[in-house]
Amino acid sequence: MSRPWMPFYVADYLGDTEHLSTLQHGAYCLLLFSYWKRGCLPDDDRQLARITKLSLKAWKHQRPTLQAFFHTGWQHKRVDEELARHAKIRALRVAAGAKGGVVSSINRFRRR
Repeated sequence: MSRPWMPFYVADYLGDTEHLSTLQHGAYCLLLFSYWKRGCLPDDDRQLARITKLSLKAWKHQRPTLQAFFHTGWQHKRVDEELARHAKIRALRVAAGAKGGVVSSINRFRRR
């Protein structure tokens, strides 16, 4: 599913991450972006290192700090909530679009 944008609450982010180094901010943002795009993160150090653009050694050093933002299986509560919200809105728009298509088809048929 294509999700070309994601909500980003700057005040919440900064409030939760003021203790991070610049490197950790970058890695965390890349994890969030990948999560948003794919709907999940792999539970694999090599893949997570690739996502964060860190060497495996550097990733293993940063992992404990970054993992604190996630729960079991690299799940993220806020991103999961936003993905569910996005899916609900998308479903409503699809349903509304389908109704609009039916109405316009009926109207075109009636004009004949």
